[in-house]
Amino acid sequence: MKRFSERIGAVEVTLVLQLDSMSDALRNSIWNFLHSIYNEGNTGWWEPAEALSQWFFKLPVDELPSYNISRRDWIKGKFYELSWHQAYDFIEFFANYQGRRKNSRYDRTIIHQSLNKIFETEHSGYRFLGGELSPISSTAEVEAIEAAVSIAAKTGLAGAQTHLKSALHMLGKRPTPDYRNAVKEAICAVESVAKQLGKNDSQGLAGALDELAKKVPIHGALKAAFVKLYGYTSDADGIRHAILDEPNVDFDEAKYMVVACSAFVNYLASKANTAKLSLRE
Repeated sequence: MKRFSERIGAVEVTLVLQLDSMSDALRNSIWNFLHSIYNEGNTGWWEPAEALSQWFFKLPVDELPSYNISRRDWIKGKFYELSWHQAYDFIEFFANYQGRRKNSRYDRTIIHQSLNKIFETEHSGYRFLGGELSPISSTAEVEAIEAAVSIAAKTGLAGAQTHLKSALHMLGKRPTPDYRNAVKEAICAVESVAKQLGKNDSQGLAGALDELAKKVPIHGALKAAFVKLYGYTSDADGIRHAILDEPNVDFDEAKYMVVACSAFVNYLASKANTAKLSLRE
């Protein structure tokens, strides 16, 4: 909910997504979340400090402060010194570390959901998707990608799941995202699903979709659109022509392809399920 001053226009509301920066408000909100988890009892910061020192910062653990509150200050100081992309590295490490701790009230799912809410509120351009931070911003985009990764995992579409996770990894690579390969992996996810459900030895995406269309109804316009997108990623100046010069692929194109391909994976899996076509090999 917007504040009163924001609703009446007395202050300007920030709408620009933070993709190569981290505002004080965002960093403070992240720190406050960490503080709420560990600021309990007399030893809450003890083990996290040792884990961060040994595995993240690669510093001698015997040089850590000797008191719990001092370890909190040590972690805070380190966190606030990090550049924006290193801070996101820190967040990923924290989420994985805390998610593995036994007898914790915060499992990995809760941590990811809580941090995603902070990212949304503070206009971060990143979200946890498939266990990794990726620059996907809107709720619809998040839901499309999460659904695709989930249905691929549940239904045995292992190839699609691997390609989608790779696409997210490339898209969220910091500080230099690999947009070119994010697009490649995204379209490969669609091709993988089409071949697994259609015919494995089909010639490219067009052939796989032709075979799949014999088993389930696929809207002609959608089929044609993705065949054209596949062509875009395969032509002389396209993404998949690895031996040529690096193509001009930016964030908007890469994000569109990852979201669109995820949605199409969902579409194909849903159509196959409706037709009672086995999704497992």
